[in-house]
Amino acid sequence: MSRSRRPMPAPTPPPAAPLPAELLGGPAPFFERLRAVAPLPWRYVGPPLLAALLAGVVYALLLRPVVGATAEGAGAFAAHAINVFGTLFLTVLLAGSMAGLGWLGAGREGRAPEVYGATFAVLPPLYLALAALLLVWPQPEWPAFLLASDALERQQGTLQAVMRWPLARVAVLLLLLAPLAQFALAYRGFLILTGDRRRALLGTLLPLLPALGLTALGLAPLLGALF
Repeated sequence: MSRSRRPMPAPTPPPAAPLPAELLGGPAPFFERLRAVAPLPWRYVGPPLLAALLAGVVYALLLRPVVGATAEGAGAFAAHAINVFGTLFLTVLLAGSMAGLGWLGAGREGRAPEVYGATFAVLPPLYLALAALLLVWPQPEWPAFLLASDALERQQGTLQAVMRWPLARVAVLLLLLAPLAQFALAYRGFLILTGDRRRALLGTLLPLLPALGLTALGLAPLLGALF
């Protein structure tokens, strides 16, 4: 009698990388799952690009009264486009600096491009909420004397008027503080991936000041109007 052959067990599929949005459900489970998959530096390139585009939209909405007071027609469209893509460029540069300096601090095991790329997933909900508020919230009446001034005076005066608007101040404050939430999440990720507190701190602290500097640079016209 021939012996019956036992069926070969089906190969176990490799674990799947967590989706960026899953980071919002909790950093510890997210980074534990990420540790189980092979490194892929460009795995989370989508969240920084989406956050960069939405940041540009929020910045353009903040400066909408300034553009309206200083430009018309094609000039106004060009000004809005410059505001959007200028902020987009700075945000992409910010993401690159966070990934590069984080890699220097946390080392190869820290997988900084993936860690920081994933942390950008926390920003789109914030930026979407700010954009919606800036679109629907009633704007204050801008000072009438700005209409009689020259272009430079209208620009400076409207910027100062915008920054006296409470919603604009809240929006600028949130844009400044948003990277701090990313760094808190990144530290947790580096600690789980490397198991080394020193490398986790270096991966978090090395990009911190450059990131805050780039964020402040992007908001410089609005911040300057506060003083």
